[in-house]
Amino acid sequence: MNRLAKWKRGLLIAVACGILAVNSAVLYASLTSLVETANRVKHSLDVKDELAQVAFEMASAESGQRGYILTANIRYLDPYYRATNRVQGRLDRLRELLVDDEQQFAKVEQIDQLIAQKFAEMAETIDAQSMGSSTEAAELVRRNRGEGIARQFHETIGAMETNEESTLAERQQEADVARQAAFFTLAGFVATIAALLAILYYLTKREMNRKIQASEELEVLAAQLQERQDNLVRERNEVAQLNEASNFLQSCEDMAEISAVMGPFLQKMFPGHAGTIYTTAPSRNRLDLLSAWGEADGDAPQHFAPQQCWGLRRGQVHMHSADDVSPCCEHFCVDSKFEATLCIPLSAHGETLGLLTLVHDDAARQDKDEDIRRRAEMVARQVGLTLSNIRLRESLRDQSIRDPMTKAYNRRHLEAVVEKEFARAERFKRPLSIAMLDIDHFKRYNDTHGHQAGDAALIAVSQHIQSSLRATDWLFRYGGEEFLILLSEADAADASTRLDAMRASISELGVMIDGVPLPHVTVSCGVAVLIAHGETFDELVAAADEALYEAKKSGRNQVKLAADSAPKMTLIA
Repeated sequence: MNRLAKWKRGLLIAVACGILAVNSAVLYASLTSLVETANRVKHSLDVKDELAQVAFEMASAESGQRGYILTANIRYLDPYYRATNRVQGRLDRLRELLVDDEQQFAKVEQIDQLIAQKFAEMAETIDAQSMGSSTEAAELVRRNRGEGIARQFHETIGAMETNEESTLAERQQEADVARQAAFFTLAGFVATIAALLAILYYLTKREMNRKIQASEELEVLAAQLQERQDNLVRERNEVAQLNEASNFLQSCEDMAEISAVMGPFLQKMFPGHAGTIYTTAPSRNRLDLLSAWGEADGDAPQHFAPQQCWGLRRGQVHMHSADDVSPCCEHFCVDSKFEATLCIPLSAHGETLGLLTLVHDDAARQDKDEDIRRRAEMVARQVGLTLSNIRLRESLRDQSIRDPMTKAYNRRHLEAVVEKEFARAERFKRPLSIAMLDIDHFKRYNDTHGHQAGDAALIAVSQHIQSSLRATDWLFRYGGEEFLILLSEADAADASTRLDAMRASISELGVMIDGVPLPHVTVSCGVAVLIAHGETFDELVAAADEALYEAKKSGRNQVKLAADSAPKMTLIA
């Protein structure tokens, strides 16, 4: 019995060991299968992650390229260069993961070629912008030559992701089958392999935790990608709004049009904010209100001195909030009800042209101040360039219609004004007078005191006449020392009285050159009235010339009214 018991025990032990060995072998096979399927699942997840990273890097590169083209700010190229350095590493990782999958490997090579083509296309626009050809760069972006490349790139990425999702589903099913086999094997031998089950449980638990952690990491990555996508959409909308405003601004002809256009656009770009735009006066000693919107409309001062703004004094952006130690600008602080203020100088070509201000009274918006500042600086650059262009156009227009020395209008502008004034006088049956005014003995004055003195006398007389005229009257330099004055709604008596008072004040006018007083000058003047002395401009000029001749002939320094009919004669110098 003992021998039989021992034999049975030995047999039982042998059977137990055999069962344990078989169970261990089966368990080992099951666990091996489970680990292999888990690795294959991880492999598919890694492939999908790398594909998402490649797509993200290309999106970042395109965003950086567009930002640089639109703003010419080289800082926008940082995402572009980072993507250039990273994307090849991502492709190499994909090649390592897909080396045993010929179909997927071939698509990786295709993506590599598409990326190279896309980077070449983006590099062309960046090079054009870097060389100063912003128009050419914008045109290249507008034509969107890389649209086909981008579409083919995303289609290839999508095809690879679809393939990996299918493979991932199959591998997950294999993992589930392997896991069930391991559990069934362990269920029959709970008593004998408790320790083994404990170990298996521990391993399974650890694998599940790893998967949960990986899932959480994927969720975080998805949230980050969504946030970046939202930022890109917001930035694209901001750029679109700025482009729309820029198109309108470039079409404005004067400051009044800018004032009408800017308010609605800026209120749309900065919701919840109020603001103003000021322009620097020609005297450079004050800023004048051009436009205001929001709560600032009606409360903003019409004028203030440049030294009242810290932004203008320092030549840079100045921000102030209720809990900030930075000082508040004086043009805000009087009964200020705003929580935060932002002042951005408007400049172009090294010249300060004005000021953009933004204000709000919502302290909860403080975390968005940097984003607001970024957008405000983009707007300020565009407005500054627009103000510079309009001032340049006004300067060129002024040069084309005014005499450069006396600042009186020239004869080219006379032709345009005469046609309108004669038509208005005829339509409304209102009087109109033309006066020809000449400086007496001007040639002798020039010869005696020099041409510089003669120029000073011309300028002094012109400035005095312009200050004596009404807003509806016109002064033209007709030639040499001769001026033509067009007096709207002035009959013979009114014109003679006003011109005689002007003549008398000119005779007392002091002329200075380099601080040295010069002799006084006198003027002679001939006046002709529409209808009474002629019905056309040429007839009135001829009549006024004849009256001027009579004034000189009668002793100069006087005003003569034209006769009802007078032949043309040569003037006395």
